[in-house]
Amino acid sequence: MQSTLKRGLALAAGLTLAFGLTACAADTADSSTDGGNAEGTFAAGDSDTLVFAVLPDHEGADQDAQPIADWIAEITGKNVEFFQATDYTAVVQGLAADQIDIAQISAFTYFQSQNAGADIVPIGAQITQEGAEPGYFSVAVKNPAATDVTSLEDFADRPVCFVNPTSTSGFAVPMGGLLEAGVTVAEGDRFFGEEHDLNARKVAEGTDCQVGFAQDIDADPLIESGELEEVQRVQVPAAPIVMQAALPQDVQDQLVAALADSTQSDLTDAGVELNEFLTDGWFGFGAVDDAYYDLIRTLCTEIADEVEACRA
Repeated sequence: MQSTLKRGLALAAGLTLAFGLTACAADTADSSTDGGNAEGTFAAGDSDTLVFAVLPDHEGADQDAQPIADWIAEITGKNVEFFQATDYTAVVQGLAADQIDIAQISAFTYFQSQNAGADIVPIGAQITQEGAEPGYFSVAVKNPAATDVTSLEDFADRPVCFVNPTSTSGFAVPMGGLLEAGVTVAEGDRFFGEEHDLNARKVAEGTDCQVGFAQDIDADPLIESGELEEVQRVQVPAAPIVMQAALPQDVQDQLVAALADSTQSDLTDAGVELNEFLTDGWFGFGAVDDAYYDLIRTLCTEIADEVEACRA
């Protein structure tokens, strides 16, 4: 049974991630100007080059983000090189080691990167529906053959397909929801598809597991085709685009002025052509500040016993 339920995730400490979650309206530029870094440094050691990273959360992630890289090049007048990331951890380590100047990451990866020592500033957070606030959905899905599954409580004692141990919508938020539902997933029953689209497909195929999680942009097409059925969806703090606080102040100001509170037309007005991935699921960045991600910090305190990445 397909459900349109969009209820929040309420944890013992009162954390709520609900459909009405809205972006913090604080001015991101204020965050970037703290400390006033006029000289600054660059990851490549070259003032003409910016290193840009995206999470390898789906096949072809770098290709899909190429227009954003081209846009950053137009904004700053600099060459933009992709950081070659094999997994989420590589991006966390790259940000902490100052090997990346700008990155599109997840809310949980932002939390992890700061815990690892990265001095990064959110520029904005991704908007996934036209006219909406920043945010997206973590969708609990099932194989249609799992007729006895109607809620998260029914995930008990089953293999569960998660995305990645450091994924926001594919692991952290799902674990919080499962724990709130009284479900503990044994280590041996945790399967990881590594990418959202592959994980959704794994559940649809039903080989390793018949229940699991994926972000809405990857789960919804399979729900619409009948290959998956929705069990529940919860809104998640939007994925941020961040920059190193060590970048020169003029570069930070350029990025904030262009990227925060942006739309698709800002990109095309700069002469950059949208690809299908951005046309379907990226409608700009909304300005957010560091406090917007306090929800993830609170969530992590609640699920730390079950999610090792929250303890790192």
